Amino acid sequence: MRESNYFRSIPQQFPWVVGLAIVMGVTGPFGTYYGTGLGVRLVYFTVTGVLIWAQVLIFGALLASFEVTQRWPLLVRMALAGALAAIPGTLEIIVLNSWLVRPTPFRAAWEIYPQVAFLTIVISVLIGLFMERRLHAAADSERARIAEILTADAPKDVPPDFFRRVPPALGRDLLALEMEDHYLRIHTALGSDLILLRLRDALAELGPSSGQQVHRSWWVAKGAVASAERDARRPMLVLRNGLRVPVSKTFRDQVKEAGWLG
Repeated sequence: MRESNYFRSIPQQFPWVVGLAIVMGVTGPFGTYYGTGLGVRLVYFTVTGVLIWAQVLIFGALLASFEVTQRWPLLVRMALAGALAAIPGTLEIIVLNSWLVRPTPFRAAWEIYPQVAFLTIVISVLIGLFMERRLHAAADSERARIAEILTADAPKDVPPDFFRRVPPALGRDLLALEMEDHYLRIHTALGSDLILLRLRDALAELGPSSGQQVHRSWWVAKGAVASAERDARRPMLVLRNGLRVPVSKTFRDQVKEAGWLG
């Protein structure tokens, strides 16, 4: 339970709780301004505020630990946590009131509980909203971290959307694309695999700045060429992984302009 998000959020919530208790101690709500001094009010509201807040966190964490209540909306759980926290909260208020203000019998709990429950439910729901926002922020941060990892090795001018098609085992160091019938073979530094996609659709996603089509069936990524060579028929590009890619006559001038052919 100590590892619960409820308790990890204590450092962020505690200053607000103490600040609210001080404001209530100074303003003296519920008729306490004229009946008690400032020091008594500060002690009264600080002790009751901290106790009720702690009890809301405890009941909230307990409800979050049960499989049945885990499926409830967070704010519904927190409203119930507030209603439960009001039970010991009522008894604590009676004890503090008897000590600091005037004797209060325990039978008055039936009259005091509805007022305390209203306040604790409001406090609990506010804590729930804080927790919900914190959880969403943490989830967004985690998604951003994962996206950063997935695209860290990708060429900066290759749209990340294309990589949702690439099997994770191939990584993100794209070298070339090769058309095979109705399939597209993706070549990366870690290997190759087939996906169902037309080459022209892949090139539309990649954009003109991320590489160069060198053949009717081949596209090569910028930075993937290690050297160039010529055989008896046509030039060949040798990629960083040793893959040899043919350059057709149709694309030869464009490849030369790119500086890939000597």
